[in-house]
Amino acid sequence: MPFELVKHIEQQCICRSGVDLASGAMLYEIFTGELSGSWDSRIRVVPMFQDWQINKNGVSQLAPSRPYLFVEASVHKAMMGHNIYGGPTVFADSCAFLVNLVQQLLEVELPDVMKWTVHRVDVAHVYNLRPAAIKEFFDSISLRNFPRRQKKAAKYDMAVHFPGKTTTVKFYHKGAEFKANDFSRVRHFIKTIFNYKNLHEGADINIKEATEKKMKALQRLADNRLRVEVEILADKFQYDFGRNPKLSEVTDEYLLKIHDKEIERLLREGKQAMDTVRTTQAVMTRLQNIYGDAKGHRLYGFWCALCTLNENVIREKYAKATYFRNRKALEEAGVSWRSSDIHVTANDSLIHDFSPTRLDRRFCNLPARNRPEFAFSRNDLLAA
Repeated sequence: MPFELVKHIEQQCICRSGVDLASGAMLYEIFTGELSGSWDSRIRVVPMFQDWQINKNGVSQLAPSRPYLFVEASVHKAMMGHNIYGGPTVFADSCAFLVNLVQQLLEVELPDVMKWTVHRVDVAHVYNLRPAAIKEFFDSISLRNFPRRQKKAAKYDMAVHFPGKTTTVKFYHKGAEFKANDFSRVRHFIKTIFNYKNLHEGADINIKEATEKKMKALQRLADNRLRVEVEILADKFQYDFGRNPKLSEVTDEYLLKIHDKEIERLLREGKQAMDTVRTTQAVMTRLQNIYGDAKGHRLYGFWCALCTLNENVIREKYAKATYFRNRKALEEAGVSWRSSDIHVTANDSLIHDFSPTRLDRRFCNLPARNRPEFAFSRNDLLAA
């Protein structure tokens, strides 16, 4: 990009710098895109005058380069204000929207979108499941081992995160994530929209009541959504294309293929590493194979007690150390006492036939219903 254009953009951004007070040397200088008129803090615009290059010793280091612009954003949130539903499905159109939006906010003319290079893409799918079913899904995931994704993996009550060098896979309950990270931000902007309509369009809206109604509707929708994301990182693009590809080279089919492949590989790995068992014969066999006959029979008795009674009752029957030691042994063996065939058949599980793939009947592939409580237009946000 022209040097003058990049410097102009740089002057509109907030400069964050670190200086060594002893020597006065600039340690770092970062320009981030807290853009005027931007409603989403995730939009990041960074003017760059350096790039990574290989020196004569074969070591990668930053070196002066032609100026360029680095832009990062959640396009879904930029379009809708949130990412519960209604996200973009055509990658090229998403990028065109983002470049045009940045142009509007900075009041500059940027290069044609097809000339931009791609460094990271998050491909996300959403599934319609009840909260109890989502909880059961994460319970089953927590009992599995994923050897290839074990490093730095994080498992929580309603989320799992598997980082990698070329891709990162995430599953999370959208309701919990929305309430923790986006609820207050979205509510603020909804109030802004209603204020704008009252002041500039002559509307007569009870702002507090209308805002709370819309937020409850969004939260209710989010509570029934499992979100599955695959982050395709720069190393993956460089491996497949030999460099960071141009936008015109990255097709929707390519992105969906990577998403499907990474999810299928992860779930197959977890299943092969330790398929969770919950039926009587399978549990007995698993415990005997792992712990031997004596300890296996003892743990089988403990498992039967967990299945027929609840965990609070069993904790009173066993010493605290014994209870947690035995329960940990069952978990490490991939044995579940939830939905066992002792008191309920395995097919009664809320997720017995669920698979986070596009072929599953709970995959959200249709447009959101055009109901007033879910209506949330980016044009409203831009106007406000």
